[in-house]
Amino acid sequence: MLDHPFLEQLDVSLSGLIPSEPVEFRGEWSPASRRTYRSGAQIGTGSGPFVDVVDLRWRGALASDTAISGIAFLAVADTLYWIKASDASPSLAIGVSLHAYSGYTDQGATFAASLADARLPGVPVSGSGDLVEACALEPGVLTTGRVARVARASSAAFFVLLMPRSCLMFGRKRLWRLREELAAALPDAARQLLTHRRTGVLHSDSGREGACS
Repeated sequence: MLDHPFLEQLDVSLSGLIPSEPVEFRGEWSPASRRTYRSGAQIGTGSGPFVDVVDLRWRGALASDTAISGIAFLAVADTLYWIKASDASPSLAIGVSLHAYSGYTDQGATFAASLADARLPGVPVSGSGDLVEACALEPGVLTTGRVARVARASSAAFFVLLMPRSCLMFGRKRLWRLREELAAALPDAARQLLTHRRTGVLHSDSGREGACS
């Protein structure tokens, strides 16, 4: 299950249409800590109060025998954020991160994710005494042309859709679209996503869509 009706529809629509190629998915966690301002109003002042923050990052790579690109999705409640990567390469960087106040990680954290140069917004999620336990990763082998969930942290889930470079057309500013002969076979919503704009937001509760290019 993909936990979101649009992602389910997109996955079904692409099945059998896009060549299925295996993509290896692996990476590792790296913890770090830093001191920062308590509020944004302090930025540039050099004055406290300061707070200690824990940054837990999972850095990985998607490796394929052929060049690939893709779309990153972040599902939160009835909202689905999406953004297209502008890179097409046999190896794409992929990342997940959790950020929380040191000593208070069980009270909540900020979850963020990225695919190549495509960065999704950070969103609040439930925390844990051990931040690694707050985020479930699903490394292994993915498949081009299929939507896959790669990480979940309480109310937020990170998905990717990987596409072979041979199925895409790149235009200005590295914005790609699905080739016309493939897009013509898709339902309208899926076709719009794969042939227009670089990023957007879908609201499944009302069917509304907000987007920016």
